[in-house]
Amino acid sequence: MQKCGNPRCPVCYPNWKEEEAAAKKRAKDDKQDCIDCWRFYQKQAEAIVAVDDPIARNRRINAVYAQLWWDDRRFQWAGLAAFASKQVGCGLLNAAEMIGKSTSYSVANLSKVASVGPAAWTAYGTQSAAGAATAESGAKVYQMLAKGNMSLFLDVWPLHMFYKQFGLQRFKRCLPERANLRGSVLWPIESAISFGKVQPQVMRAFEAIDSGDLETGVEQLAYHEQINILQPAMYDDPAFALLMRANQFAWALHIPTGSAREIQLAFANQCTVTGANGKNERFSKEPLANLADPQQRMAFVLRAAQRFNQLLHDPRQKYDVESSLYLIARQSQR
Repeated sequence: MQKCGNPRCPVCYPNWKEEEAAAKKRAKDDKQDCIDCWRFYQKQAEAIVAVDDPIARNRRINAVYAQLWWDDRRFQWAGLAAFASKQVGCGLLNAAEMIGKSTSYSVANLSKVASVGPAAWTAYGTQSAAGAATAESGAKVYQMLAKGNMSLFLDVWPLHMFYKQFGLQRFKRCLPERANLRGSVLWPIESAISFGKVQPQVMRAFEAIDSGDLETGVEQLAYHEQINILQPAMYDDPAFALLMRANQFAWALHIPTGSAREIQLAFANQCTVTGANGKNERFSKEPLANLADPQQRMAFVLRAAQRFNQLLHDPRQKYDVESSLYLIARQSQR
């Protein structure tokens, strides 16, 4: 007898109640399993960042990113992130040095520079750069860099681990369930971003990675990290954005502050590289360039991603980059 189209027909489907209950239980169990797996990787991430000293924590994060790339070359974003996070560590060291210095200027003085507008910045340049070197300014930069570094790791590393363990289909099915961990996992930027919010760039990134399109995967994850996470967590903070502008202004105009540094990403285990063929990507030489502007920063990040990809495919330079990632991976794995 041909069965009818009503799945609850007692004649065609005499066991429909039991089968429906079993299906609901499977769905519930699957959802809970997704949540449990996300919790497992979040707790692993928390254990990695469970270091009080932000500089030591940064080195551990750098090492884990680099090791992730070494273990699976599909995770090209992780290799790039190891260098970018290492650069954050350089910023932390510089900020720590700033904290030890004392001047008569503070973040409040820097706001005067912003209020008069770029046309008058030259007149205020020395003062604004001096303000950026205060202990107060250094503490602000230190705090924001440390928070952004840790928060990004807590977001993106578990995504990679879940995908690596379970594959794309389960990753896509389980991704919405990650939000169920809100309030029960470490998330320092809860006031700016809800934990576990599903972002389309994340889904597109791992779809691209799964298909072998690593460049698109890097681009989509770069957008996610910069726009969805770091922009609201760090760069939308007016004081931090102002300090970044003051640093750029002082560095570009060679104002002798003792603390201004060029914004760059060096593809090495050192903070900076020199020479015409240096393996790095520079943000800008313009004094009014604004790292807090998402378009300017994304352009910088995408150039860095392209440069990293080129280096990985260069028959000679790739060995230098791989060696640097190996050293980063080994510097703080304990």
